[in-house]
Amino acid sequence: MSASPLPTPHGPGFSFIDRVAVDPSLESARGEKWLDPAMPFFADHFPGRPLMPGVLLIEAAAQAAGCLWGARRKKAQPEPFALVRVDKFKLSAPVLPGTLLVAEVKWMRDFGPMAEFEARLSVGGLPVASGVVVLSADGVV
Repeated sequence: MSASPLPTPHGPGFSFIDRVAVDPSLESARGEKWLDPAMPFFADHFPGRPLMPGVLLIEAAAQAAGCLWGARRKKAQPEPFALVRVDKFKLSAPVLPGTLLVAEVKWMRDFGPMAEFEARLSVGGLPVASGVVVLSADGVV
């Protein structure tokens, strides 16, 4: 797998993938994010019992999928794909600060300017979320 230290076009305050490895087949990728306890959302979600919001888990999956799709499209720089659909996403365990979030994505299909990806997220090898994300290259739904 090839690795990239800056895999998404997001600014540092909204990057939920620190590094990504894309399988040479371009069929799958594995992204990782260290969940620093100092991340601002942990302070208020929830005070005294912090956990990562589910919508940010979906965003981490979408960012990992974007890295894979960019590699499939043979782009040298990260592209600003839009998340346009979330299907069958299930949150199965809380994600706590001070852990390493792993987002594994698998390309399912391209259709027009969009692509669909299966996502599985885990912490310490234990599943925390899974579902399907659809990205658009031009923001069209």
